[in-house]
Amino acid sequence: MHKPAQNHVAGFFLSLTAAILWGVIPIAIKELLAGMDASTIVWYRFIAAGLALLVWLAFTKKLPKLELFNKQTIVFLLLATLGLSSNYFFFSYSLYFVNGETSEVVIQLSTLFLILGGVFIYKEAFVTVQKIGTFLIILGLLLFFNGRLKEFINIDNRETFGVLMLVIAAFTWTGYALLQKQLLVNFTSPQILLVIYILSVLLLLPSSSPLSVFQLSTTELFLLLFCCVNTLVAYGCFAEALNCWDASKVSAVLTLAPLFTIASLKILVFIYPSYQYTDQLGFISIIGALLLVIGSILTALMPVFQKNRMLRKN
Repeated sequence: MHKPAQNHVAGFFLSLTAAILWGVIPIAIKELLAGMDASTIVWYRFIAAGLALLVWLAFTKKLPKLELFNKQTIVFLLLATLGLSSNYFFFSYSLYFVNGETSEVVIQLSTLFLILGGVFIYKEAFVTVQKIGTFLIILGLLLFFNGRLKEFINIDNRETFGVLMLVIAAFTWTGYALLQKQLLVNFTSPQILLVIYILSVLLLLPSSSPLSVFQLSTTELFLLLFCCVNTLVAYGCFAEALNCWDASKVSAVLTLAPLFTIASLKILVFIYPSYQYTDQLGFISIIGALLLVIGSILTALMPVFQKNRMLRKN
């Protein structure tokens, strides 16, 4: 198993950069949806990331070996492709109906789903720290939506539909993450993503309109370019952070993404008071977002707690 050489400063700042980039991406996608549909946005993000990964892996001579593609691996790769492409699509599509703050908060359910998936599929323990984290995630969501809970009873409500899309996005990402755990036996994470990106480009092509890029305004072209670069840089920082720092610590920093979304939109509203794509969160909602992030951090740091506990016992 790969053991990263610990460089805490580099690991932290690389993780923080990825968290910031993933925190602002829903704001850019929300604006871009005015000129390009969700499927096409995701298609361009995948093809940009796929080409960059292909060049990098070819240059470093680390392309996946054909002899490792057995029947089970191919099935897992196809299912993982369906999971990750669905996650990207439903997340982007949800932004037709909800704003950036809501999207980043609700997508944190993927943390909770991943815990439950580990418990039920891999028979992992469900210890006290995870129970506390789960409670805080649920409480944080309830507080975040404190003024809108009654509206969610109506399935015809636009925001209700958007939140449902985000729940599906979190669920499909969990499926991808659980499958990747099996695929890592034969492939590295970049190799897995390369295959998934290529398959996703083919999967999404029938529902995409690549030529619509020529109808975008200058601002929308810049936003599309930002989304593609964001995907590349954020993943690059994430991958490099894993080489410098423990995965659990990297994951803990990444859970800060909703706070960067909220902060970015607060700054936008301060500069442009008429900016409309924001939930204008109150104090209780912000407290809810903080509790959700704390709960996610606790669950992400679970391996660290377990390691320290074992060291104390020894």
